[in-house]
Amino acid sequence: MIPLIAVSLVMFLLIVKKYLDLQAFSKKDKSIVEIVKIYNKPGFAAALWQHDIIEGFLSKRTFNDDLDRNIIESLRLRQEAFLSKDTNTIAVLAGVAPLLGLLGTVGGMISTFAVISQFGTGNAKALASGISEALITTQTGLIVAVPGMFLANYLHRRSEKKKERMKRFCLGLLRSHTLIANKKVKEENI
Repeated sequence: MIPLIAVSLVMFLLIVKKYLDLQAFSKKDKSIVEIVKIYNKPGFAAALWQHDIIEGFLSKRTFNDDLDRNIIESLRLRQEAFLSKDTNTIAVLAGVAPLLGLLGTVGGMISTFAVISQFGTGNAKALASGISEALITTQTGLIVAVPGMFLANYLHRRSEKKKERMKRFCLGLLRSHTLIANKKVKEENI
């Protein structure tokens, strides 16, 4: 039971942390059109990931389409790595919980068989304690695993949606950057 409790505590702490991270990550999320309009104006605010991508891109851009695409891709991948962090760990811990419950079941059955070998089947109290241990650990493992799997799946889906949003944002930033660069070139030629 102790390893099962430890796994469940770690798993649920990671779930809460991941949920709060996703909330903070999405706070002040804006479209690329809004950001292009208000960037460099007083009171500019965007989601943390948008701000990091824009600042990184503007500080490293080269006005070479291929290099700029690689820069924005590396900035996006860095943000995606943050999104993916802990999601797999939560799923693994949720998958381990029923196995630890089964381990407790085996331990309970072993103690039940030990009682049977010592006293036979006549001692119902001793038999009941081993069977109780087996059933409680199995139940606890399932109680931990089922919500853990659902929550891991929910957090994974939210992370994937945010990654798709990031891809669209980066493409929009690249397009708007190309339009701005082309406009500057036209103005210089006039």
